Amino acid sequence: MSPTPNAAGPVPSVSPSHARAARLVLAASLALSLAIACAFPLVDPDEGRNAQVAAEMAADGDLVIPHLAGVPYLDKPPALFALGAIAIRVFGPQRFAPRLPAILAALVTLWLLARASRRLAPAGHEVRAIALAAAAPLFAVIGAYVIFDMPLTACVTAVWTGLALELEHGPSAPRRAGMFLALALGILIKGPVMLAWGLGGSVAAALLLRDGAALRWLAWGPGWLIALGLPGAWFAAAVQRHPEYVHYAFLEESFERMTSTAFHRDQPWWFVPAVFAGGALPWSLTSPWRAPGTRATRVAAGFVLFAAVFFSLSHSKLVTYLLPAFPALAWWAAEGWQRSRRPRWAFVASLAFTPLVFSAGFTALHREAAASSGEGLAQALKAAGVTAVRYEDCYSPGTDFLLGKRSVVVSATGHPLTSNYAVRYRDSLRQRGLWTLVDSAAVAPAAQAIVRETRRAGVPPEGARELYRDRRFIAWRTVTP
Repeated sequence: MSPTPNAAGPVPSVSPSHARAARLVLAASLALSLAIACAFPLVDPDEGRNAQVAAEMAADGDLVIPHLAGVPYLDKPPALFALGAIAIRVFGPQRFAPRLPAILAALVTLWLLARASRRLAPAGHEVRAIALAAAAPLFAVIGAYVIFDMPLTACVTAVWTGLALELEHGPSAPRRAGMFLALALGILIKGPVMLAWGLGGSVAAALLLRDGAALRWLAWGPGWLIALGLPGAWFAAAVQRHPEYVHYAFLEESFERMTSTAFHRDQPWWFVPAVFAGGALPWSLTSPWRAPGTRATRVAAGFVLFAAVFFSLSHSKLVTYLLPAFPALAWWAAEGWQRSRRPRWAFVASLAFTPLVFSAGFTALHREAAASSGEGLAQALKAAGVTAVRYEDCYSPGTDFLLGKRSVVVSATGHPLTSNYAVRYRDSLRQRGLWTLVDSAAVAPAAQAIVRETRRAGVPPEGARELYRDRRFIAWRTVTP
């Protein structure tokens, strides 16, 4: 049987109390994101690397080709780095600056949920949906993390909430343009996987609805000019400078990542349900789950279903890949709470888990983040007045970011950059004079500090004194002025 547009009847206007509650949830989520962004150091390799790429983009002004340690970094498209570069130019190399795109994307995601709920669901659903999404531990953490998945989540949420609104209120050219613009931005943030979310989620929604109307927006020709035109313009500019990028982007970074274990990210069959359950604790377990009762909730469930199937089949799985499904999951759970007779305190208790965990475990979480951060090394180098650093077969991009500089990296392979593109195409980059790493310490420029991996430190440099040591790096102060 086809679902009714709204199983609970006509949607009432938003009461002042619900509007205030929604604003409080948005403010609380923003406050938590800012607190995490300011309190915790940048974590290597992801945050430090992405922050340094954004910093180099801010410094060199190249919005087409991102760089890391001066080497072209084409593992991901440039949109996240460009947004981070803007924040870094405004605020400088501070912890929170490269995290601002994720913080704002989390806020936009919750706003999109609230906006759709006001027009599609009964009073009270709006507050429940955004509160559940914001309280999910995975959402709260990635909402203050320098990574691609929260901006991608905002784009995916724009698509499926737009689809739900279209099915309820009819097609709208401005709304469809917004949906296709979200596709374009998602592609510029994380590549073709955004197309998979948009197309696959719509197909899954159509299956749950038993109605092909969920696919009609995909036949809107002008939208594809937006969705493919903007990323296509960037892609053409990138390929003009790096012809090999066609092969890397489509075959290696996309197809090979999905179909092979070359990236070493395969996971067992239970990985996806475990992420859904653990990333949304405790409400993933305590919510009164029911079959979706409205058309909008079936659209949300369709995007959750797509994520479950797609990433179960994929050979490349990380916890954060599933984040775009969490707002839809929260919408679905909110409908269950809406239709349930459980007391209000049970819902409030489900929201308390994340803030309690952060409060109780702050010291341990901060200690673990600091152990994986380049901040300690940056502080030691700055205190010693070091301005020229040389990394030998290792690299701490987060340290370079905080010091506001680009250090010399000694590596014949490029592995310290943690860039698949750089490692696979280093010979081509060398031939074109785009390889900035130094093959050997013997031919490297003089430096005031030399950094190596602690576990492979070897013999200390002659005449140098130890300046810093942690579980990852050891640094020596040299006698070179």
